[in-house]
Amino acid sequence: MKRVEAESVGDVLRRAIEEENLTEKLLETRACALWPRVVGQYIAARSSKPVMRRGIMTVAVAAASLRNDLDMSRSSIIKIINSTLGRDVVRDIRFIS
Repeated sequence: MKRVEAESVGDVLRRAIEEENLTEKLLETRACALWPRVVGQYIAARSSKPVMRRGIMTVAVAAASLRNDLDMSRSSIIKIINSTLGRDVVRDIRFIS
């Protein structure tokens, strides 16, 4: 049996993620996970879990007044999420009813 040099689990996972081109999807998932932390628990409880696709985050908000307030804060929310991730992952946020 041939001995192979030991690799850390982290290195193996990083290599697998890169080989399968999952880096962008993982960053989008992390951006969605940041939603409650960025907007707060109150707003997160009154909106759906965000969905990301091709850099656009979509969040369902039933209350028109809250949707309007979030729409006005869109650029700030994008900036906070992207700075937290250290990359420009979120290009736009769409608030739907």
